[in-house]
Amino acid sequence: MKRFPLMLGAILTGILLGSGIASAESTAISRTNAVYSAPTLYNVGNQAAHAGKPAVAVLNYERARLLAPNDDDVQTNLRAVQESAGISPQPVGWLVRHDRLAAPNLMYWVGMLGLLLGGGGLLAYRLHVPGRKPLAAAAIVGAAMAALSIVDAVATIPSLNEAVVMQGSPASASPVGGAEPQFTVPAAEIVHIRDQHQGFLLIQDSQDREGWILGANVTRVIPRQAPRSG
Repeated sequence: MKRFPLMLGAILTGILLGSGIASAESTAISRTNAVYSAPTLYNVGNQAAHAGKPAVAVLNYERARLLAPNDDDVQTNLRAVQESAGISPQPVGWLVRHDRLAAPNLMYWVGMLGLLLGGGGLLAYRLHVPGRKPLAAAAIVGAAMAALSIVDAVATIPSLNEAVVMQGSPASASPVGGAEPQFTVPAAEIVHIRDQHQGFLLIQDSQDREGWILGANVTRVIPRQAPRSG
C-alpha cells in the first residue's frame, strides 16, 4: 500500500500529460475553427471546385476534414477534386484513418472530463470514501476517456505540418533562388513540410520525394496564426 501514492501520482501525471497533448492539438486546429466551421469550409471548397480552382478546393476540404473527420461528403468531394486534377490522394496511415474520432475541441473536453473522473475516482478510492466500487469504475471510465483523447490527438499530429501547393512549383535540392529543379510539385498537391529556410520550404510529396520550394506557393492546412475576420 505504501507504493499506492506513487502509482496514483504516476497515473494522474500520465493522464494530465495526455490531456495536455490533446489540448495543444485542439488549440492548433482551433486557429482555423475560430473563424470557420466545417460546413462553411465545405461550401467554400465546393464553390472553388466548380470555379476550376482545385488548390483552393483541396485546402478548404482538408480544413473541413480536420474539423469533421467523419463527414463522408467532405472525403468524397476531396477525392473527386484530387482525381480531376490528376493528383494522387495522400497516403493515410492506419492511426489517422481509424482513430480520428470526432472534432478536436470535443475530444479535448472528453480528455479533460476523463482527467477529472479518473483523478477524482482514484483519490476518493484511496481515501476510503464510501462506495468504493463505483469510484473504481469512475476511475476506469475516466482513464479510458483520457486515453481516447490522447489517441485522437496523436492521430492529428501529422496535420500540423500538412500544406497545399497553391500553384505548380519547381522543387530543388537547395533553398536558393535559381537552383536547378529536380521535379515539379503540381497545384492542389498535399505535402508535408519538413523544414524551412529563408522563404523556402523543404517538402515531401505523395511520392516521398523531397525538395525545396518557395514558401509563398504553399498554404498550411492549419494556419500558424488565426485568420482575422472582416
